[in-house]
Amino acid sequence: MNLKVALSNGRILILSLDFPYEGDPVGYRVKIPSLGRTGVVVGLSQSAQQSLECIFPDKKPLILSDVIETLKEVSLIYGINPWYVLFSLLPKHFVEKQEDYVVPAGSFTVGLDKVSMKVIRYVISKGGVKKDLLKNKFGWRLVEFLIDKGFLKVEKRWNVLEEEPSILTLHVPFEEAYKSLKNLKRKEEKLTILNLVKERGYVSIEELEDMGFSSRDISYLLKKGILAPAEAQDIENKTQTFGPLIKKLENNEVILGSFEFLIESLKSAVGDALQRGFSSLVVCTNLSTLFYLERELKSAFGDDLLIISSKEKPSRLIRNWFKAQEESKVVLGSFLSLLAPIRNVKVVALFDDTNTKLPKAGIDVRNLLYMRSRYLGASFVICTPAMDIQTYHLVKSGRIQMERYLSDVQVQVVKRQGKEIFSADTLKVLEDFLDKKVLFLVNKKGYSYAYCPRCQSLCMCPVCETFLTLYKDDEQLVCTNCNFKSEVVCPECGGVVESSSFGIDRVMEEVENLFGLRENFTFSTYPTLSGFYHLVVVVSADNLLSVPFFNAEENFYRYVWRARALAKEKLLIQTLFAEHSILEDIKRNHWENYLDKEWERRKEENLPPFSKIILASFSKDVRKSLESLGVKGRYRKTKRGIDALLKVNSARMGEVLKKIRSLSPLRLEIF
Repeated sequence: MNLKVALSNGRILILSLDFPYEGDPVGYRVKIPSLGRTGVVVGLSQSAQQSLECIFPDKKPLILSDVIETLKEVSLIYGINPWYVLFSLLPKHFVEKQEDYVVPAGSFTVGLDKVSMKVIRYVISKGGVKKDLLKNKFGWRLVEFLIDKGFLKVEKRWNVLEEEPSILTLHVPFEEAYKSLKNLKRKEEKLTILNLVKERGYVSIEELEDMGFSSRDISYLLKKGILAPAEAQDIENKTQTFGPLIKKLENNEVILGSFEFLIESLKSAVGDALQRGFSSLVVCTNLSTLFYLERELKSAFGDDLLIISSKEKPSRLIRNWFKAQEESKVVLGSFLSLLAPIRNVKVVALFDDTNTKLPKAGIDVRNLLYMRSRYLGASFVICTPAMDIQTYHLVKSGRIQMERYLSDVQVQVVKRQGKEIFSADTLKVLEDFLDKKVLFLVNKKGYSYAYCPRCQSLCMCPVCETFLTLYKDDEQLVCTNCNFKSEVVCPECGGVVESSSFGIDRVMEEVENLFGLRENFTFSTYPTLSGFYHLVVVVSADNLLSVPFFNAEENFYRYVWRARALAKEKLLIQTLFAEHSILEDIKRNHWENYLDKEWERRKEENLPPFSKIILASFSKDVRKSLESLGVKGRYRKTKRGIDALLKVNSARMGEVLKKIRSLSPLRLEIF
């Protein structure tokens, strides 16, 4: 049988292979020993280029045909190789490589020196060690000597999976952990990690590293027993009946409302599909939201719920992946679930539309899921507490319907004066909620911004031109965007800097001084959908409005409306701009006013979603190459190269992005 086999480097091999199972081979995983690589069958061919010995390790296909067609369509839009996207989205447990392992040869070892025996005993205790790792540990000369003399030997193995997921949780009470860290000289990053884990309940090491936290700080918290690996425990399997359908899904739909309404609406839609014998795919872009949603859906659907995320042990993830092909299942997952092989699907849902850009490929998850829903013949649903302009555009154009319900929440906007952290009015409100769950939101990590009196401006990163953060006890300036660090002087003039505004660490310090830290107090830089709070306080988010970019107000709008969705009783917003129209709208529950005005402005100025904007950074001047594309662009020289801001017609996106990717950008964002 002649098959097209895709590899992780984007290449296609056309091979003559013996397929060991009945039926269609497309979508099956293939191990190719001669290449030491894993491939996936993505099509049939009339002829073959070569014949290789291959292994089909799975009795079911790894992906289904709808995934292959979706990837082909997505690749045209984003100017990227579809098979590169395939392997970047597949769980790593399926992409094995054949590597050299050193194992005992069984030779007589009497008379060997102590160092050589140490190497052999180490290999025996591990059951085999990767050759490169063994050489790094004991030196290549000694390892090669023991192999040459027959005491050790080399064999080919497909790489072994680690059995433990890298999910962390708090191991001690928050207040105890805070007290143990507050007097450290280098405490700011550790405290931020502590708050993040407290707020979310769980967080992955990969997630922390993607946010810019150092492995050193993560290791410190693990070593001190403040954080610990989360135990994989089954949520109690106690199935409950769900209420009457809020609205039966027939078409694509965006569901807008409070966190509680979003959960109940999702359970209703998925439950209806399950009762009619259909499956559903629900994707969460945030791990803590996924954990919360798992508890909610597990109580409703029991063993029909399958989880595909980084918190699952590899053995369970693999089991759930193939089990998803059974009839009438609800698959809930992170980005790892996007390509899961699900049959007979009625609902494809994205729960919470933040962080929707895939980090490696730049693809918007909403586009990928929408395309996949079309090939599956399923309804596409977005559950969101605050729509962005892109989704609102779909509603305005009639391509997606809308269901909304905004719960009654008291909203108070308080004018903040100068450098004060809490106004007198805010303190009065806090006094009434000291024994209830309170969320403090500060849209800034660290202690404060750094202000230069000589330059009369905030200090900017010399690498990426983001405002620099002042870390009080560390006595250093840090860029939370690119991790640039320097001593506490202005990068521009070398003058002494001052503290300006404040970050989450400064707010924690103030709350501790005023009320003491309590288990019912939570601090976060972003309103993540991972629970409810009686009171939500937006201590500071004005810096979102100061970003000189076309979507600055949109980000502020979404921030405050998301905060509202988490509040059970009251939302309090502190601001220097109390008269801002977005805040007037949120007080009156007029969610659509800003979206209507902004949609009209974008239409008039031909900004996204009526066009696409590409932001790319390069290490060398590539203006001539980009100008040859004939698209509108603005360029800015930086210390690391050049930034390009391009406005592109949607129809030309694939062509332009393909050219940009060929120039090896340091950074690539699509709006």
